Amino acid sequence: MALPRSIDVLKDIAIEYGVCVRPLAMRRTDLDTGLTEVIDLPCGATREDKCPPCAKKNRRLRQAQIREGWHRADEPLPGPEPATEAQKSLILFCAHLEFSRDEAVRAAQWDQVTDLDEAIREVEEAIAAEGLRGRVGPPHARDDEPDQRRKRSTKRRQDAPELPRRKVERRTVGKTYTAPDGSTYQPSMWLTLTLDSYGPVRPDGTPVNPARYDYRRAAWDAVHFPRLLDRFWQNL
Repeated sequence: MALPRSIDVLKDIAIEYGVCVRPLAMRRTDLDTGLTEVIDLPCGATREDKCPPCAKKNRRLRQAQIREGWHRADEPLPGPEPATEAQKSLILFCAHLEFSRDEAVRAAQWDQVTDLDEAIREVEEAIAAEGLRGRVGPPHARDDEPDQRRKRSTKRRQDAPELPRRKVERRTVGKTYTAPDGSTYQPSMWLTLTLDSYGPVRPDGTPVNPARYDYRRAAWDAVHFPRLLDRFWQNL
């Protein structure tokens, strides 16, 4: 019993060389050749009692994120560049066409409306080619023709309560505080959100007891989780 175990020696060597001690084996198949190979991926643990190399790697990654992103003093994405004279001319020309089309619709001059719609489409293509984003206005539908577009209902269920919301500031850089000694600092934190379990599962993710696994709650969490996470992040 005093002799060292081979598996422990292997783990010590892996830690010494900075290799994951709990790699995840994944099978990859080439769809063209049919060749299958097994690839070992790092476990990605954040605790050193589970995998010291992965935990140290994640710690260095978080330090780099804090240093390069979370503690920035300026906005990472600048605002859009000012429009050029050519871009302004195209927008102004499109506005004149829209005004002429509105007059033709009120006068029931449908031949002119068709010609103006074609001209507006050409100008919109030129606007996109010039490097402008978005559309100047929504696409037009003839008043004498039924609208065949599919429309989704935006009416919310009345029994669904509104999520709490706080006013969101238009910034991404964290707030800077000044200490009594005059030094400034930006606090940060590492947050982990974990959903409750729906039932015990096997290593491959399948339920141990399908009859007692809460499939319904798992489905509803999958549906609502993006919006809940977005609102939580806004409030935070």
